[in-house]
Amino acid sequence: MKLNALERRCLDAFRSGTDRTPGMEGETTDDWISFGLGLLLHSGSLIRASRLAQKTDMDYKSDGSPVTRLENHIEQELREHLKTFSPGAAVVGEETGGALPSAGVAVAIDPVDGTWAFLSRTETLATVLAVFRDGAPFVGMVGNPATGEIGYAARDVQTRLLQLSVLGEGDVASALPLPRLDSGATLVSVQPGRSTAPVIAKLYEAWQGERVGFVRSPGGSPSWALLEAAKGNYVYVNLWGRRPAYAFDLAAGVLLVRGAGGEVTDMDGVPIDPVGHKGPFIAAVDDAARNEVTALVRSAVSG
Repeated sequence: MKLNALERRCLDAFRSGTDRTPGMEGETTDDWISFGLGLLLHSGSLIRASRLAQKTDMDYKSDGSPVTRLENHIEQELREHLKTFSPGAAVVGEETGGALPSAGVAVAIDPVDGTWAFLSRTETLATVLAVFRDGAPFVGMVGNPATGEIGYAARDVQTRLLQLSVLGEGDVASALPLPRLDSGATLVSVQPGRSTAPVIAKLYEAWQGERVGFVRSPGGSPSWALLEAAKGNYVYVNLWGRRPAYAFDLAAGVLLVRGAGGEVTDMDGVPIDPVGHKGPFIAAVDDAARNEVTALVRSAVSG
């Protein structure tokens, strides 16, 4: 339950106000984890302060979704920080754009995934960061400023969960997945949407028939829900639409689930490509639970 040396170093640097990620030669996986943790700690403090102040400047995008000035500010800070840490790295931002290159290093960010949750002061928002090398994600991070949690993983590195002190209780770190509940019941979290009513009805029917133990639909950040799936108790259902997933959408969360020994699959049980994926997906650490829920979702969608 203790923080490792890298995590402690990043937290100490953040809390002391020293340079978050000084220039590093070689840019190893640990370098990028340090970079990402520094960014998520800094941006999380900005988001938390804005959230607690209950005063946020907002506007609407062309698709009708909200955007805040703070989100643009965080992306611009990332771009500036990369100029000294990794000058050749490309940036793909939810707010400021950019294209994912097929070669070299790129950093994808969604400063506030779940902007409605942020604006309404609920807890299902997240800052999402994914680092790519030659078009493939190799570091992923999801941080929730409301809960004080950060999940991170890297290729061939087990997913870690940091639970930061909010009320003076001390920082805690854990490898994921966490121990499953003693009941062993399958818990299901469904991303809400206009097309999910038949799926939710089918899952509630299964809950009533005791085929699953619990069903909820909290909404907010899909990446945050993927981190919850990586913790080991929830199966996460998302009827992702026809729009291909961008680099900042799912890549970080998928890495977290896979780094916890789980998988994110389509309706046929095939692992998804987190960049460019279209259509529903199901995420879980437990294969049997994911397959059971996939069958329920498939019957609801096909029916």
